[in-house]
Amino acid sequence: MEFIHTMPSEDAITPEMEIEISAGAITTSPPVTPEKQISKALYILPACLALIMTGFGIIIPVFPQRLESLGLGSETLALMEGAFGLGTFLFSTPMGIMANRIGRKPLVLLALSGFIVTNLLLAFVNTPVLFILVRFLEGTLVAGFMPASMAMIGDAVPLSKQGRWIGVMTSAQSGGIALGPAIGGILYQSWGFRSPFLLSAGIALIASLLALMLLPETLPEQVRAQALERKAEKQRGETRRAANTPGLFHLAWLFAALLLIDFGSLFVFPFSLPQYPFFFQHTLHYGAAQYGLIISAYGLTVAIFPLVLGRLSDALPKKWLVVLGCLFGGGLNLGMLFLHSYPLLLAASAITGIGSALLMPALGTLYLSETNDQNRSQVMGIRSTAISLALLIGPLAQAAISPLITPPITFTIATGVSLLITLFAIMALKNPQNVPMAEKMQNIV
Repeated sequence: MEFIHTMPSEDAITPEMEIEISAGAITTSPPVTPEKQISKALYILPACLALIMTGFGIIIPVFPQRLESLGLGSETLALMEGAFGLGTFLFSTPMGIMANRIGRKPLVLLALSGFIVTNLLLAFVNTPVLFILVRFLEGTLVAGFMPASMAMIGDAVPLSKQGRWIGVMTSAQSGGIALGPAIGGILYQSWGFRSPFLLSAGIALIASLLALMLLPETLPEQVRAQALERKAEKQRGETRRAANTPGLFHLAWLFAALLLIDFGSLFVFPFSLPQYPFFFQHTLHYGAAQYGLIISAYGLTVAIFPLVLGRLSDALPKKWLVVLGCLFGGGLNLGMLFLHSYPLLLAASAITGIGSALLMPALGTLYLSETNDQNRSQVMGIRSTAISLALLIGPLAQAAISPLITPPITFTIATGVSLLITLFAIMALKNPQNVPMAEKMQNIV
């Protein structure tokens, strides 16, 4: 079975393509690209991401207390988070398509503006239905941020520097999430439940103004015009498609192997996370503070190490960075099974974070190296959909089977998934080799 096929025409097979199929597996080959010029204004993108993720983090500790004060429980919180995940799952791909029609920058601004509005609404709603609906709306509106942001990096950053840029974005995202909850908890205790939401909205407003004034539009005008023309043709009932613009399902098939690696590697942590606190308390007899340090070790590693390890994706074969990232991703679950010493568990948590720091930049550059201006944002939207699905299914799967299994079985399943994804990456990603154009054309679907 072939996991990823070549693009549907010679026009679509660009020189910079890095993932090629030969004998049913993906190959990675050195890209040859025209050098792109990085606008200094593009540095505002990770700044905006750090601000908005700090805003996300600020409201995390407030929801349980706010719901409890209204007589609501964990069921409402679970439905709220599920609604947010459902919104991002359903609308990431449509937002990616939209980013090719109206530009990347409008989608970034839409996400930031949507975050402002929904945080203001969350500060004042007081019924379960409204909480759930607002969170769904929030997931819908912010769904376009990452597809548009990643497309901007692919548009404007040379392939030789994309790994470090994705590393910076990963650190900005994780750093904001790590910093926000402490701020939110202090605000809640000092000034009440509305203050974290208002500050979060204010931070998003600052990010919106920065993006509006400084962030450049990276989508070429010609590509935008072509996308709008194709939309008009579709509305007129014409089915003609340009040779280098495969359909949405075809794109998903082209990137099926990378999507599966994304899904499997990101499924593991949310699947096993609900069991961690109970296992720490009842089996290992550690307190909440010690458990918090374990999770913080992971979060801090993901926040710091991509700044350094992202550069490896620009210098080393991406296949082995992906493989190591997937393998290290099972470190904490393996530690839960066999390493009950607290210092060793801290080390296992840090190794898991290093896995993410290796995996995300390498995997992101593999996606971007295979895309072109015509399909980049759509592919990033499809990727965000796969990620959202993993983050949605992981806890739901745990909720469904947790009454039937023990925590060690959960950790065994999660470790097994990590190993399977590692083996899949070894088989699906091949070492660099030159594939003649005639052989590429034979693989066209």
